[in-house]
Amino acid sequence: MNECLFCKLANANDNLVWQNDWAAAFKDIHPKAPVHILIVPKKHVRSLDDLNDVELAGHLLLAVKEVAQAVGVSGNYRVAINVGRPAGQIIDHLHLHLLGPRPDQSYATGGAEVDQAAELA
Repeated sequence: MNECLFCKLANANDNLVWQNDWAAAFKDIHPKAPVHILIVPKKHVRSLDDLNDVELAGHLLLAVKEVAQAVGVSGNYRVAINVGRPAGQIIDHLHLHLLGPRPDQSYATGGAEVDQAAELA
């Protein structure tokens, strides 16, 4: 997959905010939140539907936690994975969106989980 943009970015050392042997993370060029980081496997996987490697899947999830800590949003972030064009996947390389507020903000002021918690209280 020499032509894959995310393969190139994940295997380069430029502009990465985090990396290990399995994955790399870099800032989204069209951020949807104050903190918007993409976490991608270094090995080419087209989408979540094509992920069959349990070990890689585990490393990607653990990478989210490490990246969140590295960019200062540990304990206060969201993760999204788009699968296919209809769902918004633009690049055909599996990537996880780590979305977080500015360090002085919190997601706890709204959203579905907060609404559900209020209903249960």
